[in-house]
Amino acid sequence: MRLNRFIGDFDLSKNEIIITNSENIKQIRGVLRLEIGDHIILLDGKGRETEVEIVSILKEVIQTKLVKEIKINEPERKVHLYLAILKKENFELAVQKAVECGVSEITPVITERTIKTGLNTERLEKIIKEACEQCGQNVTPFLYPIMNFKEAILFGKMSEEKIIFDLVKEAYMPDKNAKNISIFIGPEGGFTEKEIKLAQDSGFVFLHAQNLNLLFLKRMK
Repeated sequence: MRLNRFIGDFDLSKNEIIITNSENIKQIRGVLRLEIGDHIILLDGKGRETEVEIVSILKEVIQTKLVKEIKINEPERKVHLYLAILKKENFELAVQKAVECGVSEITPVITERTIKTGLNTERLEKIIKEACEQCGQNVTPFLYPIMNFKEAILFGKMSEEKIIFDLVKEAYMPDKNAKNISIFIGPEGGFTEKEIKLAQDSGFVFLHAQNLNLLFLKRMK
C-alpha cells in the first residue's frame, strides 16, 4: 500500500520526529483521518526521506518515530525551467506539471509580450509542495524570484543544453548526456524577434512548441 507523503521542515536525523506544520496536521487529522500506529513518509525537501509511525496525535503537534530511512536515487540531470508568466490558472497548472515531470528549478520570466507580471509566490510554493507529495519527488524544486528575459538568458546560457520552445520549424534532438539543461517556455503570444535573436546569439536552440509535452520533459529526467 502506498503511504501518504508529507514535505516539511523536518529534522530527519532524529529517531523521534515532531510535526508542527498546521497544513500537515490538518491533512493528517482532518482530511485523511490517520490514527496512531499508521505509517507515513516524511520528506525534508532537500533529498532526505524517511518512513515513520504516528505515536501521538494532538491538536497542534503530531509525534512520530522512525521506522526506516529510504534510499534516494539522485537525479541524473538538473532541469531548470524558465517559464514566462501566464494567466494565473495557466501558470499554476504549468508549474504543477513541471514539478510532476521532475524539474529541479523554476524561474518565472517577464517577456516583452507578458501581460501579467505579478505572482502569488506563497501559493506557488504550496502548489510545488503538494505536487511533490503527490508525484513522489523527494527534492522540492527551487522557485527563483522573477527575472526579465535578458537576465534569464544570461543565467540560462551557462547550462550545457539550452532549449527554447517557440513557433519554429527547426528540428533538434536534445543531448541526453547533458547534466544540466535550461528550458524556456514563452507567453501566449510567443517570443518577439528581438528575444529570439538574443537567445540565438547566446547559444540556445529552438524546438517547436508542439513538441512541448510531458513525454519530452520525462526524457530529460
